[in-house]
Amino acid sequence: MDMNPRLTSVVFRLSREKLDALKELSRSTRIRQSEYLREAISDLLTKYEDSLVD
Repeated sequence: MDMNPRLTSVVFRLSREKLDALKELSRSTRIRQSEYLREAISDLLTKYEDSLVD
């Protein structure tokens, strides 16, 4: 994985409960919310990689 990828901003909606939980996780672990979101998306894409068309 490229350690310095060009990043693009993305806007999406999230329930208040999930946002509050993410904020609390981020606060307690001192890991940025954006890092958790990038990790979650990466995991999801890996899970469904066989379904992706090149």
